[in-house]
Amino acid sequence: MPRKGDVVTGQILVPLDGSPLAEQALAGAMMLGRKLPAELVLLRAVSIAPDFRETLSDVGLEAAAIMEKLEAEANDYLREVEDQLRGADLRARRVVRHGPAAEVIVNYATQTGVQQIVMATHGHTGMTRWAHGSVAERVLQSAGVPVLLVRAQEGEFTRSRELRELQRILVPLDGSTTAEQVLPAATLIAKAMCAEMALLRVSIVYLLGSFVGEWLEPLQGSFKTANQCAKDYLDHVGGRLEGEGVEVSTTVQMGAVAESIVQYAETQQMDLIAMCTHGRTGVGRWTLGSVADRVLRASSMPILLVRAQ
Repeated sequence: MPRKGDVVTGQILVPLDGSPLAEQALAGAMMLGRKLPAELVLLRAVSIAPDFRETLSDVGLEAAAIMEKLEAEANDYLREVEDQLRGADLRARRVVRHGPAAEVIVNYATQTGVQQIVMATHGHTGMTRWAHGSVAERVLQSAGVPVLLVRAQEGEFTRSRELRELQRILVPLDGSTTAEQVLPAATLIAKAMCAEMALLRVSIVYLLGSFVGEWLEPLQGSFKTANQCAKDYLDHVGGRLEGEGVEVSTTVQMGAVAESIVQYAETQQMDLIAMCTHGRTGVGRWTLGSVADRVLRASSMPILLVRAQ
């Protein structure tokens, strides 16, 4: 754990909006802060919407005075969280910035060179909707650092709760150098945790209903060849990682990609899924990007996402 005198390898940015939901990101941040070790930067953005500024002006109130009050309240809140983290032998400091939350988070991460961002997500809708819109989604679209999304749990939550140490990290790959951009971030965590990296490649097949069997029989040879090529690829990547001192396992499966990833993670008792996404939405989203979104919505475990460059 990063006690006084430890060499801190970087900073982990933890955006908080004052809600118990957002605070559940602390569970993942504390775990990483101990093992990397890293300093936890507690960030809160304060702002007044433009239309509300007009309302304040109409009733004779000054926006500057309101902002000063909001900033003081944010500092008091973050100081309380900071004190609790320091009491748990973690290095932490608080930062309050003016502006829309997503913009503040991305700008701070870019300007200060934080190692990664840790945020909470809600269980049923993927990335949680914060007060000013889908902050987590916009951060994923723009952040140049890995983003660890921690699944929010229902029921009572305490700030002192931490995620258990990671033992197995699932890394889905599709054979592209783009997907491999997640490897440095996943490797860093695997080394810090002494965790196994499980490399998974899913071969896409189309389900033919009642015609499966007779129709697929002539294609069995092609499937076997494709699977062997996929296995060779994973073994090659795994060999590189083992050369860096990481324990690695490799698996090839056939099926729907996102569903296979989630099912494999659950049945093999993975602790974290790490994957790459383009971070774009709509027509600009590529296959792996949409897969990452579906995995995020369906999985109950933490997910480390790296936006492809």
